[in-house]
Amino acid sequence: MVENKGILLDNEYTIMSEIVGNEKITQRELSKKLGVSVSTVNVLINKMIREGLIKMTQVSHKQVLYMLTPVGMMEKAKKTVSYLKIHYRIIYQTKEKLKLILEGLSQEYDGIFLLLGNDEMSGVLRIAIDEIQASYKEFKIVIIEKKEKVEFIHNQIHVLIHMAINEDDLREYTKIDNLKVINLAEKL
Repeated sequence: MVENKGILLDNEYTIMSEIVGNEKITQRELSKKLGVSVSTVNVLINKMIREGLIKMTQVSHKQVLYMLTPVGMMEKAKKTVSYLKIHYRIIYQTKEKLKLILEGLSQEYDGIFLLLGNDEMSGVLRIAIDEIQASYKEFKIVIIEKKEKVEFIHNQIHVLIHMAINEDDLREYTKIDNLKVINLAEKL
């Protein structure tokens, strides 16, 4: 039941956002964007009208305009702040967990190599590494750009870490002796 309430609140936020962007949006268009039935959108809109979040004006027999009320604008702002707080907390917790994993790997292996992508998770990983290196000067990690050749010291055990990099990009590294390849996404 709590999960359904969360979904409804997200749907209300999406409806408010869509109305801000297009006052002429139809319930059918909203139902496609939300992935719910038109009748569900109708129930949500009527609820939001009763709560004073949106106002509906009948323009013609076939067309209505929706507008966010001042109360609706405040509610949308609150939901935006709440969304940001929740997601920032999750990003922070993920970064801290990555730091713990990296610190453990530094104790276990002679050398750590990191193959970074260009996605958001790679950005979080880069921040985690920067924070570790700022705290522990002896923490060494080599960041590898895709398709870059790397020289490994043969009598040492190394680890190549990545965050869900394409298997084709990893293939050349999996053949190297004394190199373990770890997907950090699987450890989170």
